[in-house]
Amino acid sequence: MTLINRLGYAGLLPFIVLPLLYSRQLWLSSADIIQLYQLYSALILGFMAGVLWPVLHSNSATAAKISRLALLAVTFPVLSIIALLFADDYFLATQACLFVLVRTAEYRSGLNQQYSAQYRALRNHLTLVVCISHLLLYYLVMAAG
Repeated sequence: MTLINRLGYAGLLPFIVLPLLYSRQLWLSSADIIQLYQLYSALILGFMAGVLWPVLHSNSATAAKISRLALLAVTFPVLSIIALLFADDYFLATQACLFVLVRTAEYRSGLNQQYSAQYRALRNHLTLVVCISHLLLYYLVMAAG
């Protein structure tokens, strides 16, 4: 397993551990766990949206494509923060959608074709686990309250 794979899977740990802690509330209150999860999620979404930037510098990108991708890349983290501020009850579901949209943007922009087959598989696995985690925690929060 490459370092990139190990780092990618290690990045999933908070998405796995925090929902487990939420259901047990061993070390932190449920409010603290949700806040930590939301902040980590927004951070990782911004990081993943940043992978769109290499397409902006590819030789084959047209000016129109560069403009669309630049706006798209910065839109994801902005929407994430807006959801955190104004749609707190729906933040987890919104984030799950935003993670799927980032992955969709990678496909539609052609960036996915620039990835190795191994990295494409990694991105698919990571996105799937992150989305399931968000939806699971959303369910737990709604059921609790």
